[in-house]
Amino acid sequence: MKRIIIVTGLVLAVSIWFYFSGVGEQEQITRQIISPTVITPKKPVPSDISQTMVFIPYWNIPSEEDFSGYDTLIYFGVTPDNEGALKKDTGFSGLETFVTHTSPTKKRYLTVRMLDTATNIDILENQSAQASLIEKLSELSVQHHLEGVVLDLEMSVIPFSDTQKDISHFVTRMADQLHKRNLELMVTIYGDTFYRSRPYDVSLLGDKADRILIMAYDFHKSRGEPGPNFPFDRKGEYDFKQMVQDFSQHVDAEKLTVVFGMYGYDWTLGEQGLPLKTANAIPLHEIESDIIPGCTGDCIISTDKASQETKVTYSDPEGYDHVMWFENEASVEVKKEYLEEQGIGSIGYWVWGYF
Repeated sequence: MKRIIIVTGLVLAVSIWFYFSGVGEQEQITRQIISPTVITPKKPVPSDISQTMVFIPYWNIPSEEDFSGYDTLIYFGVTPDNEGALKKDTGFSGLETFVTHTSPTKKRYLTVRMLDTATNIDILENQSAQASLIEKLSELSVQHHLEGVVLDLEMSVIPFSDTQKDISHFVTRMADQLHKRNLELMVTIYGDTFYRSRPYDVSLLGDKADRILIMAYDFHKSRGEPGPNFPFDRKGEYDFKQMVQDFSQHVDAEKLTVVFGMYGYDWTLGEQGLPLKTANAIPLHEIESDIIPGCTGDCIISTDKASQETKVTYSDPEGYDHVMWFENEASVEVKKEYLEEQGIGSIGYWVWGYF
């Protein structure tokens, strides 16, 4: 019995380390922890990018801007407490400004930012809290003439089956209630969901939601080892192409939107080439205006073939080496072309003000 307990504890500890570190050879270990019902994929039908979205964050709502390049504007967003009430924070108060500064001729959505795992678990286990949250989101959407809600439910937990079921029930309930009021539901999902076996039944979510937004960035974490925002084609390792194939097996291409993160991480490296601290996230416009023009001496700019992203290496005044990968218009174009080949005609950008 003691031997069983020790081995079980060791397996759990190893699983936790791989899940949160985001580094190492974890695909074979974690990828099949949870296996949603598989839908036989259809043969991809080439498509053109016909829908473009952009997230408008509460901390950077433009006063007068031209949104002609976007079909859909997503406000980010409001936040619930553990009883399902919306916090009266800056995000909540910014909704009125977002509505005022954007045109009703655009499709506009309200994001509910569920970013705290402990709060999320409280809501997922409380039917009354769910009802309260869904009702308030519905009221705000109707009041401000929005198309519907974007659910950004982020969970930093080991993907046990109960968590997956709780999320599925919550999404089903939200979709049903919103649809009764002729409102839509879009759901964001991590781009590395299948690679790290996160607690989402993608098939069910794709069936219940009107659209799935794949967050195709942050594959390499700020607290992990350096690497591309999301590698494009790594020949045998997990990458953007495999991500698209995975999601396409569970959700119809017509319901998929791939969202690009227009930023990069800057890692400070030690003698062994490993990060000394958490990487700094830098918006694309700052990289292009400040870092690229000042790249001289030992600073090297190149296009990383595996990711199609730009890679920069340099040394700072204190003598520490740095490495940075970032998404830009050129790398997005390569990935967009692949999406079109796979029949996916909808893309988005995180976030307004980063590029």
